[in-house]
Amino acid sequence: MASTRQHLTDSLQCPICKDLLTKPKLLPCSHTFCEGCLTKLHSTQALGDRITCAVCRSIAPVLNNNVSNFPTNQIAKSLAEDFKDRSDKKRATNTAGGASSDQRCTVCDAVDQGIATFYCQHCSEFLCDYCLKQHKRFKKNVFHELVSARDIASGEIRIQLACPEHPQELQQFVCITCLVGICCRCLEVGHQPERHEVIGIEEYEESHKAAVDILQQKIEQKTAVIQSHSSFVKEQIGMVENIIGQQRQEIKNVFEGAVERIRRRKDQLLEECNTYQRSLCEDLEGIIQCHDDFLENLSANASVVTEECTSRRSDQSLSERVARVGELEALVKRDNPDASLAESIARRAKLLTFHLAAEGLELGTVRVKNWELDGTILLACMDHSKAVFSIERYTSELEYTQTLVADQKMEKPDGNGASCRK
Repeated sequence: MASTRQHLTDSLQCPICKDLLTKPKLLPCSHTFCEGCLTKLHSTQALGDRITCAVCRSIAPVLNNNVSNFPTNQIAKSLAEDFKDRSDKKRATNTAGGASSDQRCTVCDAVDQGIATFYCQHCSEFLCDYCLKQHKRFKKNVFHELVSARDIASGEIRIQLACPEHPQELQQFVCITCLVGICCRCLEVGHQPERHEVIGIEEYEESHKAAVDILQQKIEQKTAVIQSHSSFVKEQIGMVENIIGQQRQEIKNVFEGAVERIRRRKDQLLEECNTYQRSLCEDLEGIIQCHDDFLENLSANASVVTEECTSRRSDQSLSERVARVGELEALVKRDNPDASLAESIARRAKLLTFHLAAEGLELGTVRVKNWELDGTILLACMDHSKAVFSIERYTSELEYTQTLVADQKMEKPDGNGASCRK
């Protein structure tokens, strides 16, 4: 049993400081160290975000360059705390020189329990001095084994259990075949060594503790593997978040680019509409300008004729005056402009249509249907001046291809106006 306790103590000892583990941290290699010792070791090695195990020399990554991020060995922590508590109790008992400071008599009433000084192995009860005297008064208790409560608290004496078949006897053996604690009388009846495998209870407990120690090591290894895998899974989560984040950013970039392309296309389509509108308005304003020029010319000629009538000039012949009046009459007799030309130009606005794109983000196109312009333009000039025109060719998509006729002059056919038809 001493060797078992020594093995348990060694397993709770830090390989660096050789003291009881404090805040035990588990490395991926399954070795456990104090957190403070790992911190000093990490700073001494100066390996950055890595550390070398002081036992097996394997290299382990240090998350965020902080050894506190290593998983805590919960099993070692619990055992170390329990070992420390038992050691403190033993020290307190030895210092007091008597019973344990916190063990109370289990026979007294709960309200008036005294401090236990002995323990009866057969009754499985802690006894204070008063209850011990009462216990010894009964003849049937004469052969009961009484041990010091201080020795039990210090671990020098093990608490024994009564045999379930013979309550007056203590369990001294274990029947491996039946897996039950037995006494000496059981060896004669029911658990004969010839038919059952029987070993001493201390030998069984030592082997059992050894098996538990081995199981504890396996648990530590399994814990290290699971915790290491959890760290790996966390890394995979980070990788997933990083990859999806990149795709999310790419979607945002594509979206912003598409929005910018749509905005430019919108501006382009609106500019096409504005250009077409300006073209139509310029044609209509050109008609108004012709009218204004004609009225200005008519007013000027009328003023000249009126002035000649009121003031007879000696340097002007009669024939000139008659010719001036004739020109004025010709202007008055000219055909009035009809509304068909302006209406025809205005109707061309309805030829502008917007065609929504079948798919994609192109919005659509602006098209102008074929049109014909027919009407009379009232020329503003009095003399034989000439109009200028050009003929250009466009595709069905209204894209310019070539100029067929450029800057051609058109004379007045009859002095009353000029006709223009596409």
